[in-house]
Amino acid sequence: MPFAEETHLEPIPAFTLFDANSVSLATFFGTPAAGASLMALNDRRLGRAGRAATTLVLGVAVTALVILLGWNMPQGFSAPIAIVLVIAMRYFAQSQQGAAIKDHLQRGGLLGSRWSAFWVGLAFLVAIFAGVFLAVFVPTYMANKGPKVVIGSKDEIYYSGSATKDDAQALGNALKSNGYFADKGVTVLLEKGNNGTVVSFVVKDGIWDQTDMVSSFEEMGREVAPSVGGFPIKLRLVNDTRDVKKESTVGRAVFADKDHVYYLGAATESQAEALGQALQSADYFHGKGADVFLSRHSDGTTLSFVVGDGVWDNPTLVADFEKIVRQAAPTVGGLPIHLRLLNTSIEVKKDEVLK
Repeated sequence: MPFAEETHLEPIPAFTLFDANSVSLATFFGTPAAGASLMALNDRRLGRAGRAATTLVLGVAVTALVILLGWNMPQGFSAPIAIVLVIAMRYFAQSQQGAAIKDHLQRGGLLGSRWSAFWVGLAFLVAIFAGVFLAVFVPTYMANKGPKVVIGSKDEIYYSGSATKDDAQALGNALKSNGYFADKGVTVLLEKGNNGTVVSFVVKDGIWDQTDMVSSFEEMGREVAPSVGGFPIKLRLVNDTRDVKKESTVGRAVFADKDHVYYLGAATESQAEALGQALQSADYFHGKGADVFLSRHSDGTTLSFVVGDGVWDNPTLVADFEKIVRQAAPTVGGLPIHLRLLNTSIEVKKDEVLK
């Protein structure tokens, strides 16, 4: 009696796969990296190791980009972005693995549980929060745990590198004398090392974008530089998490022992030296204690002269300064240049642009 032809039956898969719903659930709780990890696990179980690695890398990259954007976006945008990401990951999972999962189910395979997807998402969420905490908050905490001196009862200076307690105390006294420290809880950082002396002011958001405020801090840096060892110093404006938002150089070139060119912002020592030599050639510098400020910021180059009362109201004298600036312009990058005449309190009394 002939035997019936044997029917070949594929074995029931011994592994589980996660469908698009599980991927979207993991994404909701743990970012696209969590959803991508489930997709990568599916690919590995299906024997597609190369695709698994690519999927995981893409998921992590998207998550990093979202965190970066979210850090700089208004808070109200977070929820819509999260919803879009969940929908996008569900569509991606369905388009990339939907057919394989359908075939898996038809052969008797099982799906991974939703609870497993939830715990994967939660694990990624905890890991991401831990990473952000370690990268952002721990350095700030450690910075605030460093050695410091307190001026008054609230203002404080943290010092690091080769800076000493005496250095910090001297800086604090100088800041108190010029009125910056007024016992209102202001924080300043002092660092000394291979990069020279750095004085950082912790300021409110946006201060670093205001040219007049930046100039005010540079003037403050000029005033306190002698208390921390002299010129040059680097002056930084930082936010609450100690991220550097603005950096300026505050330096000084001396001529004939008494005349000075202070260089600020992006201006360099070599430019200050060249400017001073030009001012000597123009017979403006002749050892009588003249002060000139060379500053370079996003709004251009500025030359400021400290002059006696009333000079700014004398057309003949103003014209003399205009002539000097035009002669010296090539040493600092050429025209246009902001010409400012200052009184002895470093207040602007005349401001014009020479083109």
